[in-house]
Amino acid sequence: MTTTKAESPQMEDPFIYAPQPTSKVQAATQAGTRPSIHVSLYAYGGISAACMMSWVDLTATFARSDRQTDLRTIREDALISRSRCRATKWFLDSGKDVWVQLDHDIEFAAADVIRMAELAHEHQATVCIPYSCRSLPARPALRPKVEQLQALKHQVNDAECAAELVPITMFASGCLAIPRKCLLATLDALGGSGVQDPYRIDWCEDVRVERFPTLWMPLAMESMPGKLE
Repeated sequence: MTTTKAESPQMEDPFIYAPQPTSKVQAATQAGTRPSIHVSLYAYGGISAACMMSWVDLTATFARSDRQTDLRTIREDALISRSRCRATKWFLDSGKDVWVQLDHDIEFAAADVIRMAELAHEHQATVCIPYSCRSLPARPALRPKVEQLQALKHQVNDAECAAELVPITMFASGCLAIPRKCLLATLDALGGSGVQDPYRIDWCEDVRVERFPTLWMPLAMESMPGKLE
């Protein structure tokens, strides 16, 4: 009895591979006082209805305007730092003048976001909406003087609306506007071989954006003597 060994049929690859992106950092543009804007919305964990209405308002405002704009939603990632590094590269590739980053849990007026971008472009400086960290309950960066805290500790609204400014040790921002020239200057200044870790910026290979700068990587800081965070 003779047996013939049949060859197994070649199976097709079940995965669809997207073409590799063509990525090129664009040069700075000259837009006067009316800059083009690239907006990144970090939609981690979903968006509330109120925050979504702010996003819809911004989208509608851009749609009615002849201003050059980009809108991009940044979804969940196992590493938040990696998603922000990718967002940086998307902005660099866009050619826009100002990069606006919006957190998913804030409400805003579209006119305020646009004004932030214009101020960032006009002054060539980062503009943000800050709030102080390490305080419970969380309060904005506009805080009363220390001697007034005791008297106002049960009057949260008054404390948050006080006119006096005081220094804060740590703050965060849910809305940030960065001019292109400032970002490029930062990448250039911190990208040299003489810059020590953890401040040196490297460029990493990535399947989504080809290459991105390690601008948003976490690093340890001494918040109190002998205590690192």
